[in-house]
Amino acid sequence: MKKVFFMLALALTSTAAMAQSTRIIKGAVVDKNGNPLPGATVEATNGAESTTVDADGTFSLEVSRWLNTATARYAGMRKKTLKVQDGDMVFRLSPNVQNCWFVNAVGGLAILDSGGDYYDLIDDYTYTIGVMGGYLGKWGGYAKLLWTPDSETAVPVVTVGATKRVFPFMHAYAGAGYANVTWKADYKEVITYNDNAAAFDLGAIFLIGNHFTANVGMSWVSDFSSNNYFFQAGIGYAF
Repeated sequence: MKKVFFMLALALTSTAAMAQSTRIIKGAVVDKNGNPLPGATVEATNGAESTTVDADGTFSLEVSRWLNTATARYAGMRKKTLKVQDGDMVFRLSPNVQNCWFVNAVGGLAILDSGGDYYDLIDDYTYTIGVMGGYLGKWGGYAKLLWTPDSETAVPVVTVGATKRVFPFMHAYAGAGYANVTWKADYKEVITYNDNAAAFDLGAIFLIGNHFTANVGMSWVSDFSSNNYFFQAGIGYAF
């Protein structure tokens, strides 16, 4: 009989000790506007305990009494870590904004146009190829080189500039640089002219998933007498 009482007391003592070694944390996981994020995961930081958030955004999780922090995760959102507390814990998650380097292959249409008083000038259309690369963050930068293979100009359009995040998936860019402006004149025969010129960029870069980028934009090349226009698009890789 004494043995039975001893085993019962040992079991009760073990149960009490286990109860004292754990605690229940509860709360909610929402976005920055307070909307629930069902399916999010709440886990003990550096621990094995985890749970899935209910349809109303709430959760309850049994963890070690000595746990200091817990972390919430949701696809497309930044993870959030909070200090464990006795009351409700509210995790407010923000969209996952990606900072990365990128490089794109670029191609498009070049319009070699000009103005003047002495020649019957003709428009000339050709294609352009090039490369664009840089860094995308809240603010970033880029460099771009465009080449017109069938043009007689030997100088590519070289521009550098700044990027600005507009949306998590979209960055605007603007820049300036150096180029040759090319124009053709029909004066008994077609003659091609090239002059030093300034180049100006404007466009947008899009993040596609985690590892791909695309860009669309325009470059204006001008010596403030003659003008070339480069309309381009590209696709590439983010890393």
